[in-house]
Amino acid sequence: MSSGRAQLSKIRQVLVERAEARLSDAALRLLIEQTGEALLLMDAAGHVLAFNAEAGHQFRIPVPERLEHGCLPGCDWVRPENASVPLEVSPLTRALAGEGVREERWGLRRPDGTVVVLRGSVFPISPAGSTEEAPSGVLLRAREELLPRLDATRAARLLAEAGALLGAELETEAQMEPLLRLLVPTLADAGVLFLGSSGESVRAVAAVHAEPERHVLLVEMLCRYPPDTLDPRGLPSLFLTGRTERTAELTEEHQVALTRDVEHARLLLSLGLSSYLGVPLVARGRIIGALALFRTDGAPAFGDEDERLAEELSRRTALSLDNARLLREAREAVRLRDEFLGIASHELKTPLTPLHLKVQLLQKQVDLLAANGKPVSAERVSETLDVVQRQVRKLTSLVDNLLDVSRITAGRLKLELEEMDLASVAAEILYRFAPSAAQLHCSLEMHAPVPVLGRWDRLRLEQVVTNLLSNALKYGAGQPVRLLVEADGRTARLIVEDGGIGISARDLPRIFERFERAVSDRHYGGLGLGLYITRQIVEAFGGTVKATSELGRGSTFVLELPRGDIPEEWLSVPGAPEPKP
Repeated sequence: MSSGRAQLSKIRQVLVERAEARLSDAALRLLIEQTGEALLLMDAAGHVLAFNAEAGHQFRIPVPERLEHGCLPGCDWVRPENASVPLEVSPLTRALAGEGVREERWGLRRPDGTVVVLRGSVFPISPAGSTEEAPSGVLLRAREELLPRLDATRAARLLAEAGALLGAELETEAQMEPLLRLLVPTLADAGVLFLGSSGESVRAVAAVHAEPERHVLLVEMLCRYPPDTLDPRGLPSLFLTGRTERTAELTEEHQVALTRDVEHARLLLSLGLSSYLGVPLVARGRIIGALALFRTDGAPAFGDEDERLAEELSRRTALSLDNARLLREAREAVRLRDEFLGIASHELKTPLTPLHLKVQLLQKQVDLLAANGKPVSAERVSETLDVVQRQVRKLTSLVDNLLDVSRITAGRLKLELEEMDLASVAAEILYRFAPSAAQLHCSLEMHAPVPVLGRWDRLRLEQVVTNLLSNALKYGAGQPVRLLVEADGRTARLIVEDGGIGISARDLPRIFERFERAVSDRHYGGLGLGLYITRQIVEAFGGTVKATSELGRGSTFVLELPRGDIPEEWLSVPGAPEPKP
């Protein structure tokens, strides 16, 4: 301390000697920078002669050229005990009037809105040998007054306890509340943990207030006014910026501006919040949530140490949550794989069993007839070969689906475009399904009044229509299946309707996913890949496929495809109805 005072005394002595001259001495500049306090030297006209790096750090401003009326650019001098009340006269103005200001406390609201409490002195500098003339400049020295905060031992203990909680497997978001209760009231008086990201669903998964009555109000407020990603007031701005936020003073006006109505404002103001610290949860470069901490009336504002501790806790929390999500996804992938392998084994075995039996029976009959010297019946051989061919087609279809999934996953689904008529393709597929429809007692209807020309891959287009029709026949047995083909400008539309069992609202969103099935595999065969492959092919064309359904009332699948680069005359076929508005 004595060496520091000696160094400061030396600086002051040199500065007094050079008050009316611009600083150019390198040794003096080095001496100013080495001190651990903020130093500012200005002349009577307000020109800044010296401004060290520590001053820039504490005041959060670049080196100013001139100060007006003793004010730092963008900053306001305020009372240290109440930042909402400005100082009547700044310490720099007092020193310019000849008053020496020694070891006082001042509050300073910085340009970023944070408030810092400074302890320091301001010395008027008079011309050499004069004590009566007005000061020719002033020297300000100040240091930040460190507010009470967690000591290193308690901070380390807090991190250790948080690490133990986060080290446990996070199966549910409910485990976030115990983590928040570690921080309240040790680091903050209230806290809310949000999960989600801007533009997506964001929800408050945990909320804690140190006071029981206010805790109830906090939970009630979040239930009645959940975060709204479409409302700029609904989320902290850190969801957009990804940067830590700190507000030293949450004024009533500031809080009311964040609310949606009078009742929302009443609940928020009843929480007694006075300062705020918000830290984003970032995992692999993506914001997955935020930790919002608050202190209440009478508590000091959050400091730099609090911010660093909160950022470290948020980093660990984000890492733990991301790992938990990856673990859940891996488990779900394993579950789907095992389920798929079981279904695939069953589906592959189904055609193999009759195939094996028919071939085995034919072999025995051929051996028996050959032993008796009799010829083999051509009719019996033909019947067996029909069964073999039918089962081989089933096996081929299953294997083709698996290969398609492999190509899609690897990004190797290639399209060979050519000009064709969607109505003709649909009619051809409908003709192929006629025997199967007759066996299932389904009537097939098609409405395609005019050709619908476009550029598509014929093989893939046939695959899409086949998948939609086979689905309609499988789940709509005994009911009519209707197919509609129409054009709407440069969009071709194909609609397949059935009157079958339908799909529940719960299952409808997932039927186009891989290995997903909305029915039991005991009653309906298949790998759960048909609609997934259909969606992938349609999206490769640049189109969409959607489904609407009700249980017991059938399903409707609507396929829309861009017609591609086609001549204008193809858009107006003679006899075609006018395009829909």
